[in-house]
Amino acid sequence: MDEGSASVTKSDGLGPVAARVVDGSPTLLLVVVTGLWVLPSMGAFVASLRPWGHSQTSGWWTDLLNPATWTLDAYRAALHASANNSFVEAMFNSFAIAIPATVIPLFLASWAAYALVWIPFRGRGVVFAGIVALIAVPIFSVLIPLLQAYSSGVHLTVPVVQKTVTLFPDLNLAGTLPAVWLTHIGSTLPFSIFLLVFAMARLPRSLVDNARVDGASDVQVYWRVVVPLLTPALAALAALLFVWSWTDFVIALTMIGGTNPSALPATVKLGSIGAFVDGPAVLAGLFIHSIVSIVVLLGLFRRYFVRGLLTGVE
Repeated sequence: MDEGSASVTKSDGLGPVAARVVDGSPTLLLVVVTGLWVLPSMGAFVASLRPWGHSQTSGWWTDLLNPATWTLDAYRAALHASANNSFVEAMFNSFAIAIPATVIPLFLASWAAYALVWIPFRGRGVVFAGIVALIAVPIFSVLIPLLQAYSSGVHLTVPVVQKTVTLFPDLNLAGTLPAVWLTHIGSTLPFSIFLLVFAMARLPRSLVDNARVDGASDVQVYWRVVVPLLTPALAALAALLFVWSWTDFVIALTMIGGTNPSALPATVKLGSIGAFVDGPAVLAGLFIHSIVSIVVLLGLFRRYFVRGLLTGVE
């Protein structure tokens, strides 16, 4: 069969031109979707480089191919904008939230997953079912009760003896950074355990059994056997946890609010600097904040991210 006949057969009756169009449709669709996805971000980026006067009189596309009009004034204005604290200080607040909200649940979830997978105990299935059930609880529905617990504690009055029992002490955390990252830890821990349980369950049991036969304790098995093999999944989860906490707005605004404006992270700060600077500066602040997420996802964790998300998939 010659090449022309093979092409016609492959196209199921379509002509050569139609066959090429059909074969190239997935690529064309991918290009179109990518273009539609990138277009708003590209427009916002170009707008952040335009002078304030241009942004008021014309669309961003008029300066797209005219780099001579671009300026970094909006970025300087965003960095120096002040409402109780500068945008740079707000970025440090974001790091102070995102780092504990990434490291602590990653450590706790990996240990909990190890116990659920490799340490037999009664009720293990009930514990895992409870963890899965917690994933379905929306964190936004419990933010106000959590804020009340952070500010005044949790107390229960026993009806018969009329005695008040303190279930959770008053830690005076309302309006502080620990209140924000503690909330992130509580909200992401069930999902983190759920993900790592399935990742650990795919590891060869013989490796763990052989390590125990050689006299290794659970701590040694965890650090020397499980963690090295689970590096892609841990890296992928770390990237997700960091980005979730880094881009959060609602939890930070609820837990800190107006009680301590100097502790507000950059996401909340972006909503307030518009009163002090012009529109391009707000967009510039958005891109300064977003570059951290881009570096984390595409730079630090690019090597492991896809492999980690597919851990356990055959």
